[in-house]
Amino acid sequence: MSNKELIELLKSCSPNIIYVVNGQNRIIKLHTPLKLKVVVDIGSYRKDQIVFCTELKITKSGRIVFYIDGKNYHTYYFDILTK
Repeated sequence: MSNKELIELLKSCSPNIIYVVNGQNRIIKLHTPLKLKVVVDIGSYRKDQIVFCTELKITKSGRIVFYIDGKNYHTYYFDILTK
C-alpha cells in the first residue's frame, strides 16, 4: 500500500472505534478499551487470558492491529468479547 493510499484509509478510521459482527449477525460499534480473549500463546500472554486493547492501529499494509500494554498485536491472536 502506498503512502497516499494509507493516508486516504486513515481519514476514515478511528483509533478508538471498531465495527464487528456479533453472534446475532448484527453489526455493532465498539469503543476502546476492548476486552479481548487470547486464543493462542503470544508474547507474555497465554491462551484464554483476558486483556484490554486501548487503541486500534493500522499497519502499512492496511491491516488493523490491537495496541495492548505498549505493544501492537495482530487481531487473529484474539477474540473480541462483546459482553
